[in-house]
Amino acid sequence: MANATVAQRRMDGLRVIALLKLGKALLLLGATYGIYRLLDPDTVARLFNWLETLTDTFERRLLTRALTWVSELEGAEIKAVVAVTSCYTLLLTAEGIGLWLRQRWAEWLTVIATSSLIPFDLWELVNQPKDRKLEFVAVLAVNIAIVIYLIVVLRSRKR
Repeated sequence: MANATVAQRRMDGLRVIALLKLGKALLLLGATYGIYRLLDPDTVARLFNWLETLTDTFERRLLTRALTWVSELEGAEIKAVVAVTSCYTLLLTAEGIGLWLRQRWAEWLTVIATSSLIPFDLWELVNQPKDRKLEFVAVLAVNIAIVIYLIVVLRSRKR
C-alpha cells in the first residue's frame, strides 16, 4: 500500500503531460479573454497605438496584420471564436486534471485529442517559411511523443 502511495506522488510522464496540458489551458484562457476584450473598440485602438511603439518591423507587421484581421471580425464571429477557444480550454483542463489523477479515460482522451491535431501540425510545418520550421518541428515532435508515450502506458496497463 505504501508503494502505491509513493508511486502516485512522484513526478512521471503522466504528470509532466498533465502540467503541459494545464499550462496550455491557462495560456488559452488568457488568449480567450484577450479575444473577448477585442469586442471593445477602445481596446483595439489602444493595441494599434501600442503596435506603433514596436521597433522590430517584422514583429510589428505580423501583429498589425493579426490585429487588423481580428478587428474586422463582427461581434458574433468574435463570440464564436471565444466559444471555440473556451471549449478547447475545457478539453485541455479535463485532460490535465485527469492525467494528474492518473485516470484511464484521460489517457484515452489525450491520445485521441492530441493525435487528431497531428495532421494540422504537419500542414503547418509544410506551409511555414523555412526560418520558422524549427518551432513546428518541435511542436510536432512533442505531440507525437505524447501520443506514443500514452499508448505505451495504456498497453502496459492492459497486460
